[in-house]
Amino acid sequence: MKGRRSTPGNSLTPAVEAIRNLTLQDLSNILYAGTLGAISAHTEIDAAPISRKTVPFYGYLVPWRKELVSLLANSYRQFFRLAFAQPGQTERDPHHWAWSQLQPTVREVLERICDWYILACDGENQYVRRGGTIPCVSGQTGSSPISLTAPSFPPSTFWRAPAWLFQISSVLFGIGLMKPGHVPVINSEQKLGTAHTRLLLKGARRVFLRDLQAVIERARNEEIAAAGAIRIRAASGNERVLINRKGWKQRVKLYEAVQEALKRDPSLQGIEFCAELDKRHAPPLFDWTKSGEWREGLTWKEAWGNPNLRRKIRRVRQEAMKAC
Repeated sequence: MKGRRSTPGNSLTPAVEAIRNLTLQDLSNILYAGTLGAISAHTEIDAAPISRKTVPFYGYLVPWRKELVSLLANSYRQFFRLAFAQPGQTERDPHHWAWSQLQPTVREVLERICDWYILACDGENQYVRRGGTIPCVSGQTGSSPISLTAPSFPPSTFWRAPAWLFQISSVLFGIGLMKPGHVPVINSEQKLGTAHTRLLLKGARRVFLRDLQAVIERARNEEIAAAGAIRIRAASGNERVLINRKGWKQRVKLYEAVQEALKRDPSLQGIEFCAELDKRHAPPLFDWTKSGEWREGLTWKEAWGNPNLRRKIRRVRQEAMKAC
């Protein structure tokens, strides 16, 4: 799911910043809860036998991952609504615009998932460090000096996952079938090599993005369906306004065809948009035929080649979208 970047217009900037601020506030809370969960998972993992270590690991990871997916999907929905309401300032492609606005947060979440793996497995990462150990002796007190500085934590690319964490399943773990000779011994405390660790983390990112894409697709369809219902009501209202104007029936039918086409694919523009109108047998406006610009038998794709009609087609597309 890739989106092109676009810079929002000035009128959108406050709304965009508000959505991002709300998202970051909620994300901060979820990341903090995830850190506590990873620490708890590490404690349980240390006490569990090798065959059961994945139980607490995924028992804490899966609910936390669902919270992250839900947060990003909600943020996407808000961006999508904004783009749908302001098509002129979002390149008339609400999905790609909303997805592009979400990318910085998605990248941060993917990095934090990697940090969660490290913390749950090793008990520390770049955000949580061990300050030291204090021997526990009954009846005695102990102390340990606290350093104001900590040595730099190695980059995540240096991390090696434990062998027991490696599991094969494209659905659950994002790792497809492998040749028997390439599968590591997983019933061990040994560390995996660079390639297997990289494959494991890549699978974790793949699963997250797959889940996120599915939820976003549902949110997108729900918003388009809801917008379609509004368009129908708006078209009915326009019909009452235009009923006394000559050619109002053609205009209403054309608007409905445009709205239905964009409901299926909001990114339609240019010749592809005209091809969709041809499929729907959308009528031209009465004024176009009256003036002779639109001759009998002319298709929308052919009309797109006429500079004057091209401008009018763009205007009709914009007016039909505003009618929703």
